[in-house]
Amino acid sequence: MAEKSIPVEGKKRGRPPGSAYADPIPVRLTAEQVAEIDAWRARQDGAPSRSEAIRQLVAQALTALR
Repeated sequence: MAEKSIPVEGKKRGRPPGSAYADPIPVRLTAEQVAEIDAWRARQDGAPSRSEAIRQLVAQALTALR
């Protein structure tokens, strides 16, 4: 009698769901604003990505409002 084959679960396609951040929020920035963000990034230790820099700047602004 032949052995039973072992079922293999196929790989799932695409990026796994993220839970760290909410839905993306599209925003348009002027060239000057992007340049200021990039200059701020250059002054930071570890040089965060542009997205992370924007998140940090928004968090700082919201904290300052409290």
